[in-house]
Amino acid sequence: MKRGRCIVAVLLFGIFALHTGLGLSAEKVKIGTLLSTSGRFAFLGDPEQKGVELAVEEINANGGVLGKQIELVSYDDEGNPGKAANLIDRLISNDQVVGIVGASTSGTINVAATAVEKAGIPTFYISGNSALCKGKKWVFNAAPADELDAEGMIDFIKDNLKLNVIGIIHDANEYGSRSTESFLELIGKRAPGIKIAGVEKYQSSDRDMSAQLINLKNAGSQCIVIWGVGFAPAVIVKNWHQLGMKEIRLMGGAGMGSHKMIESLGEAGEGLLFNTVLNYGAPNEREQAFIDHYKKKFGAIPPTFAAVGYDAAYLLAEALKTAAGDAPRLAEAISGIRNFQGVQGTFDFSENRCNGLLPGCYVMAVVKNQDYYPAEKVYPR
Repeated sequence: MKRGRCIVAVLLFGIFALHTGLGLSAEKVKIGTLLSTSGRFAFLGDPEQKGVELAVEEINANGGVLGKQIELVSYDDEGNPGKAANLIDRLISNDQVVGIVGASTSGTINVAATAVEKAGIPTFYISGNSALCKGKKWVFNAAPADELDAEGMIDFIKDNLKLNVIGIIHDANEYGSRSTESFLELIGKRAPGIKIAGVEKYQSSDRDMSAQLINLKNAGSQCIVIWGVGFAPAVIVKNWHQLGMKEIRLMGGAGMGSHKMIESLGEAGEGLLFNTVLNYGAPNEREQAFIDHYKKKFGAIPPTFAAVGYDAAYLLAEALKTAAGDAPRLAEAISGIRNFQGVQGTFDFSENRCNGLLPGCYVMAVVKNQDYYPAEKVYPR
């Protein structure tokens, strides 16, 4: 009887030690990534992964976490929720990671969130969809909420451009439809004097949006707002240029901005406005260091998605330090993060805030001479 109790006690102790040990080996602490680094969402997942890798390299060079080096275990879910389900289980059960950065899309995030909530593993996802972490203990967002993007755009239209009639063109997918709905709701609250001339939509695979732009022009739009990511927004910008519509301002959300797109647009992109969490035109010291380190490591200017992955890794490291190796305290440690200075801005996860990035993280940029330029200097208040 005593021998049976001893066996049960040993087993329970082993399970407890595994859980509270945070995946800590003698020399390493494991964190995982589950991102869409290939496939049609690679424009999100690839820079996100690189941002995490850069952060881990820096953290390790500065002594690691709790005196241990971080070991990064990474999987590519290809934007496929079915594949994400298998890979998140592998990260939790086989790799026994401390925490996870990911995923990149709403479908894969929902799959990951269900798994980590059950396992009690902290996860920082990367999406503007602020609702995905609501009501969850172990799920947090490292990206700026879409509402912050929309607020910045609305304020710039009202206070800087001083326009009062706008049109909207959006991707018919989940991101474009959700963002447009949120934008329209916030317009009513934040700038009730702005009139909506019309709302047009497109499919991600469309290769000409001239008809939608002409409709918005004929409806009296003074500014056209784009809600979309990927290849299609570049088509809209080129159509705007080809139609000679540059007297109408064209503005995109944060999902649009990348140096690669600006370079591909050439002169067609001149005058395009869009929000960015990285002030490329006038970076602060923290932003400049990140941009320089990223360029040195990867040979390219970092897209904003890279900054989200970078901040997510640093946030996870901060929580690990605060929890001091106690797994059940990790969610509490993240919720206790205050005034954390990331590359994107200031994070605060207090008062049940699972979306920690605070207002003020966005700056409006304008394309000038095929590069980023602070739009405030062109359109002062």
